[in-house]
Amino acid sequence: MSSRTMVDMHSAAVMDPAQGLVRQQAFEWQVTLWSGETTDDEQAAFAHWLAADPAHAIAWQQVQTVGNRLQGFPRDVAGGVLRTRAPSARRRRLLGTLGLVAGVGVLAYGLQRSPQWAAATAAYRTSTGERRDLMLPDGTQLVLNTASSVDVDFSSQFRLVELREGEIQVVTARGANAENRPFVVATTHGTVRPKGTRFTVRVLDSTSQVSVLDGSVQVTSRHAGIPAVEVAAGEKVRLTDQDVSAKAAVSANETAWVSGRLIAERMRLADFLGELGRYRRGVLRCDPAIAELAVSGVYPLADTDRVLVALERALPVRVHRITSHWVTVAAS
Repeated sequence: MSSRTMVDMHSAAVMDPAQGLVRQQAFEWQVTLWSGETTDDEQAAFAHWLAADPAHAIAWQQVQTVGNRLQGFPRDVAGGVLRTRAPSARRRRLLGTLGLVAGVGVLAYGLQRSPQWAAATAAYRTSTGERRDLMLPDGTQLVLNTASSVDVDFSSQFRLVELREGEIQVVTARGANAENRPFVVATTHGTVRPKGTRFTVRVLDSTSQVSVLDGSVQVTSRHAGIPAVEVAAGEKVRLTDQDVSAKAAVSANETAWVSGRLIAERMRLADFLGELGRYRRGVLRCDPAIAELAVSGVYPLADTDRVLVALERALPVRVHRITSHWVTVAAS
């Protein structure tokens, strides 16, 4: 079961009242089993409950995940209280506390496995407007674009780069030593397996884009029923966790960011500003009235204010700055 599936299940358990009740039952069973005085009938009842519904097994797994948070409760007292027929005030207080700890634990578990948490705690990160070059242990070259983050996991069996957010360029190592272990780039939508190549991977809102500059790669969606797609130099695809798109041609701007440039060839102004906005902090808006204006040229990403001045000179637009971090481009 994937970590993404587990997160979805945990979120559902928190939000769905029916599953919340099941989770409460799971905690009651946890504390009962902690007592060390469980009867044969109770053990049989627990086994029957666990097998009765897949939701019970999911809830039980959640309990095991956060069970260490409950170790402060005396097991003999807790187990005895939960086996008492009368719903005493003491029993209600204990179950209420258990429910609170359970909720916090499950929410924390889900947060720690969310894409946002993974990106914020990744091993290698760049801030807005920053680029970073990395040399991996096998000689593979990695370039992180603006606001990007990756984790790297190299073992004797595989070489894995997980792109959490943003965009990277990969130039895989060559030579016999580099061929001994599979090299994989993974995103939340699927995987890329290169064959001695140079390529970029970018995580978008609902897809990942793979653009190949040299060699070829094998792109696979996370959906088990979708076959892998071979993508050659000059081609790009987008993938979701359900499919891989048709191939398209790589544009001149696909890797221009590596050398600190933004290349536009009759690009819509709205799209141009959307790209430029990735490299500056704050909000960069485009007035819809001028969204279809065409932009062409080569622009430096290191100085986005300079780019905005150039736009004012080349197009019938005016840059309005409410603050340095809130800018709107409108008609002049």
